Amino acid sequence: MIYGTPQFKIDHDVTDRIGIRTLVLGKIWEAPRSGMSIQELDEAMPAPPVIAGGLFLIGRQTQPRGGGLRTAWTFEGVDGDGKSVSFKDRRNSLDYEFSPGFSQVSIQRHPRFRELQADYEGFIDQDGSVFFPQFIKGKQSARGLGGASAGGEETSNPLFGETDFLRMEGTYAFRYASFEPASESHVGKLFTTDSLPGRPPNVGEGRNWLGAPSKSARRGPVFEIIESYWLSGEGGWPEPIYGKGASPYTKGGLTTGSLRTGSL
Repeated sequence: MIYGTPQFKIDHDVTDRIGIRTLVLGKIWEAPRSGMSIQELDEAMPAPPVIAGGLFLIGRQTQPRGGGLRTAWTFEGVDGDGKSVSFKDRRNSLDYEFSPGFSQVSIQRHPRFRELQADYEGFIDQDGSVFFPQFIKGKQSARGLGGASAGGEETSNPLFGETDFLRMEGTYAFRYASFEPASESHVGKLFTTDSLPGRPPNVGEGRNWLGAPSKSARRGPVFEIIESYWLSGEGGWPEPIYGKGASPYTKGGLTTGSLRTGSL
């Protein structure tokens, strides 16, 4: 027996850094009689609470509680009526991150490969593999890279057996909310650091970013969008293959045809 008039209670209410809100409200209630079927219990269940239009009902859970039942309703979306901007869009989101890492790359992709090849007597086999001999001799390179000895005697080759090197790479991700689904016009295009949204890391000269497919999920009346960009090695991703993508993407917002998330 439940006494009094049960009220809706907040189980969970969290708004994240781009304004997407998750709200869980629960209420205790009592079945009219015992032995009811699931369909009958569904019909007897109290109606979900009435909330602002910016939150959509996305789930429901019912459990036994103290001789009665307790149902929790989960809502997701944004604050307000769901029509006005109350979230962080592509213009002003502060939710971005860079995940760095190393990748093992052929030494032929090294930005100074020609110098290394000359100074350490490397040659390329018929199958395209690079080989550095175990010993080298001759005068030291004019570049002073520490190859052969100055006296011309044979010395151990520090690059013997080396065919690869570790290169810093990484993924820059920018997360925001929008009334419109993600645009993929940036995918496979090249961008400079200055043309990316947010504040990507300073990776020095000679590198650029390759637009990767976006991750997109519906969150009530808006879409949660995560744009991703892959950092190149020194020398950059080859422009003849990918082409520039600095336009239509700019710091001020995204313009793609009739879509302008930056002007919401």
